[in-house]
Amino acid sequence: MESHYTIGFAGHVDHGKTSLVRCLTGVDTDRKPEEKLRGMSIEAGVAPLNLPSGRQVAVIDVPGHTDFLKNTIRGLNSVDLGVLVVAADDGVMPQTREHLEILKFFKATSGFVVLSKTDLVDQDTVELAELEVRELLSGTFLDNRPFFKFTTMNPKLSTDIIQGIDAALIELPTKKSDPPFRLWIDQVRTLVGHGTVVSGTVSSGCIQCDDVIELLPSGNKIRARSLETHGAAISKAVAGQRVGINLHRVPINEIARGMALVTPSAIPPVNMLNADIHVLEKAKRGLKNRQKVKIYLGTSITNAMIILMGGDRLDPGETGLAQIRLMRPVAATPQEAFVVSPLNINTVIAGGRVLEAAQEKYRISKSGSLLPLLTALRLADVGAYVETVFAHSTGYLITARDLSIKTGLPHSEFESLISSKVQKGEFIYIKGYGAIKKTHVAAIKTGFLAVVEETFKKDPLKKTILISEAAERLENRVAIVLLQIVADELCAENKLIRLHGGYHTPLTEKSLDAHRESLISQLLEYAQSSGVTPFSADTFWKLHRPKFKKEDIQQLLNYLFSQDKMVRLNDQRFLSIEALDEIKRRVTRTATSKGFITVNDCKEVLGYGRSGGTHVLDHLDKTGFTVRREDKHYLMKSLA
Repeated sequence: MESHYTIGFAGHVDHGKTSLVRCLTGVDTDRKPEEKLRGMSIEAGVAPLNLPSGRQVAVIDVPGHTDFLKNTIRGLNSVDLGVLVVAADDGVMPQTREHLEILKFFKATSGFVVLSKTDLVDQDTVELAELEVRELLSGTFLDNRPFFKFTTMNPKLSTDIIQGIDAALIELPTKKSDPPFRLWIDQVRTLVGHGTVVSGTVSSGCIQCDDVIELLPSGNKIRARSLETHGAAISKAVAGQRVGINLHRVPINEIARGMALVTPSAIPPVNMLNADIHVLEKAKRGLKNRQKVKIYLGTSITNAMIILMGGDRLDPGETGLAQIRLMRPVAATPQEAFVVSPLNINTVIAGGRVLEAAQEKYRISKSGSLLPLLTALRLADVGAYVETVFAHSTGYLITARDLSIKTGLPHSEFESLISSKVQKGEFIYIKGYGAIKKTHVAAIKTGFLAVVEETFKKDPLKKTILISEAAERLENRVAIVLLQIVADELCAENKLIRLHGGYHTPLTEKSLDAHRESLISQLLEYAQSSGVTPFSADTFWKLHRPKFKKEDIQQLLNYLFSQDKMVRLNDQRFLSIEALDEIKRRVTRTATSKGFITVNDCKEVLGYGRSGGTHVLDHLDKTGFTVRREDKHYLMKSLA
């Protein structure tokens, strides 16, 4: 698959970046009248560059003035190859250093240096400028990279630079268009006859014409009506490719730079990020705990608070773990780079990498479990991360895909490691659900059995316990699928038995104390004496208080029902088994005589009217003795 790359031209203001890009591409990236008037770039300009190899790349010319730092950062966020432009007559300047740091934070992996304006100075000055730049680049991704000389007075020098770009691209890894699709919006405009068009570089995945995509953070679903790259219509755009997307029926006031387009529901916007942060050595001050800053992530710019996890401050040159609490949600993903600046000063003081979306606010009390995870992520230590995650996941099944999405680390590494531990017997894998440590399953089994036994110990009248009921009584949360598995194992070991969709201990007959035995006898006698008239726990209690408690009466009535020794109607009133048989005989006589029975017949047939008769007839319908059609109840056997 063809890979697409973006080349970023960075450097101090008035060092010749725009002139160089114009010589290379034939495109003047300063398009705004204000840029022409002031003679400097304000926005990041984009142009296509056709290389001798036949490859086409996107060239981004970023502003060099500190006043437009936000546009510089936005322009460099998706750069694969960095070209640092330094004027030979000026040498290294403040934005030379700052742009280099931005490129480093955004993980540019290759590039070179162009010494511009070489026609304005003698050879000694050119050599001194090169020496100064090489000292600056020591230890960076541009260390020992090629130097090219350039002047607009000799445009033929641009040929060497173009060949240098072609050569540098060979060293870059091939890009994969793995889902989901995501694009940070860096340009928004309206075209007559087309409507709203947004542009950006595809960060991951791919997009085709008519695909439905989601605008974040608003969550609006949008259709991509058409696509183009550098003015040419295309049917599909892939990772690394600059693309303009014509959005179907989207007002321009609903979209802004800094928003993202993604595969629907694939990347939820988040307000908190756990991250690895590095403070620049040149920063005048370090970062204080709870300091408010600006976070540049993708093309978004968001005010945020930095919560340091290892102390009260990070001094210049130091690196540490932190939680970033954003003032508004962004579509961030793990491993994504960001840049930090003070709230009111246009300068970069720090940068770093997102480790994971934070699920909850950082608290020192939880650092014991969180910090080992984040340390493993910082080091990209898959083994340590898996050990820590599975050690703390006592009730849930985890897949390699879950971990890859959460961390941004390779799926294949997680899958290989988990498979190895399953083969060694350390993990148990359940197809379709994931893996868990074997010791956790044993603990769940012990806990589940204890809950079941304790439940029946407290309530010997209880007939069965459901999985969901037991889950609520466990000390820690456990996935239902795990409880089902351990319950099946306990049944196989004859420690539990299945009963009525739930579970019971093998000792099904429970002993009742003398008090309850006496109450049961009286309830059965009362049910017999009540005949066909239903009664409630409250009715019986009023006759026998304070000898018996109402809750005991209700519990034992339900117990007698579960033992098929009592009939329970849907209004929580009860009948004896014999009474129900008598009711059926009376209903049969009436329904046989007139063809059906209604609630109005109950007074004559049963001795009570609508309030009691309705529930009795409903019970007969529910149990299939009769069937209701409108307000009439027919004998089922007569219909058959």
